[in-house]
Amino acid sequence: MTEPTFRHWLALGLAILLEVGGTSFLKFSQSWTFPYAEFCGLAVMLVAICLSYYCLARATTGLPVGVAFAFWEACGLSLIALMGFCFFHEEPTPQRILGLVCVLAGAMLVNRGTEHGPSTDERNREATHD
Repeated sequence: MTEPTFRHWLALGLAILLEVGGTSFLKFSQSWTFPYAEFCGLAVMLVAICLSYYCLARATTGLPVGVAFAFWEACGLSLIALMGFCFFHEEPTPQRILGLVCVLAGAMLVNRGTEHGPSTDERNREATHD
């Protein structure tokens, strides 16, 4: 695995946005009244989720899979919950808010507890052995 770069984090951000967009689009399509509206929503959601998994796979070429998946799930879940609060009139109860805070904190803990490529000391030792 290579050292994480901005490109890997960008791929992860795109994966999160595609997941949230696809899931939200499916929910929005349930209120449409034209023929096959729900099918259209499902089709868009499936494409978005497939692209999301592709971007997630690209992100894991430089990010540890645990970190990438933790952020994908935590950020995706939080953004979808926010979409529910803002657009679908779901109630942001204290329990829901606490749950989202815990999920995001968990993703941060996974990231902090994971090494991202060789440390500076390891790189310096390798440079002196060459």
